[in-house]
Amino acid sequence: MPPLFPATLAFYAVACTLYLAHLVGGAKKPSDNLARGARIALGLAFASHAVDIGWLCVHGMHPAIDAKEALSFASWLICGAYLATSFKFKVPVVGALVVPGTMVLDVAARLTPSTEAPRAGSLLGTVHITLATAGVALFAVAAGGAVIYLIAERNLKKHKGAGMLKGGPALETLDKLNRRCILLGFPIFTIAMVTGAIWVARIPGAGVFTPQYAIAAVAWLLYAALLLARVTAGWRGRRAAVMTLAGFATAMTVLIIYFLRGVSKA
Repeated sequence: MPPLFPATLAFYAVACTLYLAHLVGGAKKPSDNLARGARIALGLAFASHAVDIGWLCVHGMHPAIDAKEALSFASWLICGAYLATSFKFKVPVVGALVVPGTMVLDVAARLTPSTEAPRAGSLLGTVHITLATAGVALFAVAAGGAVIYLIAERNLKKHKGAGMLKGGPALETLDKLNRRCILLGFPIFTIAMVTGAIWVARIPGAGVFTPQYAIAAVAWLLYAALLLARVTAGWRGRRAAVMTLAGFATAMTVLIIYFLRGVSKA
């Protein structure tokens, strides 16, 4: 167990509480102080988590060594991706979805027993896992924004106002967040797909077209179709949000399969 995990968990918990308080308080009057405090707590969680990952790397447990470390690495990158986008897009309501999910992933990685044998790392394998995880992290932020978009749009269509989302980001802002995250994540994920195919092909007795790779390819196709539809057919809003969620669910399935396969051996 990394030494700062209790502190990391505490910072994540504080950030979750503040983001959720901001979301609940949105029905009355959103507090900029709550959003600012949540971002500070999340920044501290990100830094503490980074120290833990560094400590594990020093002790030979880098993110590419097994599914548990990859899952923890994914949670850290999702945290970082949301923090980075929050400086451009003021979307604390998205944090109320993304940050609890980030905390759950890290807790699952740290507390779930596993007897999965650590793999001898290779440069290509490390690059593949790092890029794939970074792509999924950006897709996670886009998915969080997509959920909020769908909720806000439904409320507006039913003339319910925005409910708890009152005073939150405009639909246009959420759509821009979706587009930016996918535009950044897609090329990263594409390179990860290529390096992954090369990496697996070099492993004796391993086939490239595994079920996990096939699922990842489906996720890639969904995001490629979404970007193409945005350019050629002017897709935006609801259709883009739904496609984003489908792509993210598919991409996360790959990571979850690897994680559950390691846990099942425990």
